[in-house]
Amino acid sequence: MPEPVRCDVCGKLFSSRHVKSHKRLAHPKGKGAVSVAEQDGIKTILDLYKTLSAENKERVLAQLAALEQEPS
Repeated sequence: MPEPVRCDVCGKLFSSRHVKSHKRLAHPKGKGAVSVAEQDGIKTILDLYKTLSAENKERVLAQLAALEQEPS
């Protein structure tokens, strides 16, 4: 009998028989894929950003914009 396992991308429970198909169909690898760890990191960054003063928020946004302009 298949055992329940968690998808390491979204954290939902699936049968061990179906988790590979779920990951392939629901979480295709590519530009838009975001892992659970990345989602947690984004949440932490946003929580910290909310605690900044208006001046520091502007500085952070300017630094992020500068990073976007750098060539890869």
